[in-house]
Amino acid sequence: MTPSPLPIQSQIKSLCEKEGFSFVGFTKAEIPEKDLEYLDHWISEKKHGNMDWFAKDHALSIRNRFENLGFKPTSAICLGFVYRSSEGENLLAHMKRKVSRYALGTDYHIVLRKKGNQILKELKALYPQNHFRQSVDSLPIAEKILTRESRIVWQGKHTNLIHPKLGSYFFLSIILTDLELGETNLEETTTDHCGSCRRCLDVCPTNALEPYELDASKCISYLTIEDRTHTEVTDSFLKWDKKGWVYGCDLCQEVCPWNEGIAKRNQVETLEPSFLPREFWKDRSFQEKQKLSEEEFQTYFQDSPIERIGLSIWNRNQST
Repeated sequence: MTPSPLPIQSQIKSLCEKEGFSFVGFTKAEIPEKDLEYLDHWISEKKHGNMDWFAKDHALSIRNRFENLGFKPTSAICLGFVYRSSEGENLLAHMKRKVSRYALGTDYHIVLRKKGNQILKELKALYPQNHFRQSVDSLPIAEKILTRESRIVWQGKHTNLIHPKLGSYFFLSIILTDLELGETNLEETTTDHCGSCRRCLDVCPTNALEPYELDASKCISYLTIEDRTHTEVTDSFLKWDKKGWVYGCDLCQEVCPWNEGIAKRNQVETLEPSFLPREFWKDRSFQEKQKLSEEEFQTYFQDSPIERIGLSIWNRNQST
């Protein structure tokens, strides 16, 4: 008889919660066929815009079949870390040129990788015969799909994941392993609660959303972060109404009842101080700057998610 994985799950959950993670789910390291078909269609329709890396053979072999990882994973540990804060909510309410909440503090890749390294260290000590590998957007794996399949959250009509108590303002990280972990305990699972609500669909000014589908090439987050083809303002960039967003966009999440109501009512707050807004966001003189110098950009955005777009793209976004 195969031993129950629940004691191991409980052990892993304790390790992850000790590092501050807000939820922990478990699922098989495989992508459902319906999702593979959808991703193929999504790529063929060029809805990934100019993010060509998404469709490369190497990326597909990892995302679709979990190949070339150094071992064959059988399980995925799905982690979420809340970044919502009352301080961030109050700040965004008064910003004219807005950035996504997740970019107000330190780059989550740095923070979650450090926390993950500690978890990996302890897991390897406990299970020296097994392999473990963490991803924080660092592997071309379908982190959203795996986390949805863990049933600890559901995927909303805006395609973001929603937790029934925490809302959707959380980061994801996946730990792949060849340790057999089974599925999330049924008592902790959730189902889709979007119902007939379509607030997220109606608020999007670029019509990037259909129910449970995103055309990334129209998304304001893509336009201000991933589309770095032109460093100067072009007609194609100007045609989109970005509603004042200069890095990312939270519109579809702001109107979601699970953020606007539940998370606010539950007083959901991040446990990580470095995710709180940096002081300069409150500085009126910063808000009034039309352009930054290279020195200013580095001073403000070192170790921030915004650092990766570079000075020229930041200044381009600020000028529209």
